[in-house]
Amino acid sequence: MAAIHADRLYLRRRIINVVALALSCVAAIVGLVFLAWILWTLVSKGITGINWELFTRDTPPPMAEGGLRNALFGSAMMCGLAILIGAPLGVAAGTWLAEYGATSRVATVVRFVNDILLSAPSIVLGLFVYTLVVAQVGHFSGWAGALALALIVLPVVVRTTDEMLQLVPGTMREAALSLGIPQWKVTMQVLYRSALPGIVTGILLALARISGETAPLL
Repeated sequence: MAAIHADRLYLRRRIINVVALALSCVAAIVGLVFLAWILWTLVSKGITGINWELFTRDTPPPMAEGGLRNALFGSAMMCGLAILIGAPLGVAAGTWLAEYGATSRVATVVRFVNDILLSAPSIVLGLFVYTLVVAQVGHFSGWAGALALALIVLPVVVRTTDEMLQLVPGTMREAALSLGIPQWKVTMQVLYRSALPGIVTGILLALARISGETAPLL
């Protein structure tokens, strides 16, 4: 009786597994079909609009011909300014967290606030800059947009720099310091060279994030 019960249980599990696998495959196929449909519609209807005028003419008024030159240039300008503002500050803050204030209570608070900024919605940061800058001067500007994007860049670069510097082996620090090299020179010439690929990756990730935020402007 026990063997018969076990066989029935095994058969039922196999049937359930086959049904679940079949439903999963059907759901995946349906999703891929709709995705391919959307992609084909986008390409087939949008390919005719890609021409030289799209990149050389400004955004036209409704029902008129034009391009996206001003939007592309404005997005590139704001992203570049955001990186120029946020990346150096983020690298400096991440360096302090990893090398100078790693065990202090202030570093714990800074990491906590940075994690909050890292997960904060971009609309919240935009409203903050709007209240702080746009509402005070009375008009919109590219500088305000760059500042809002810099607040998105900052926590990403801080977190990446902190993590990458912590991954550098402590023996490299000890070896450099044992030669009498100052701490700042150890950081600049030893630690940054070892952590440079990770830091650059963090900056590129931040650039990708803010590029996604400026995409609706196009």
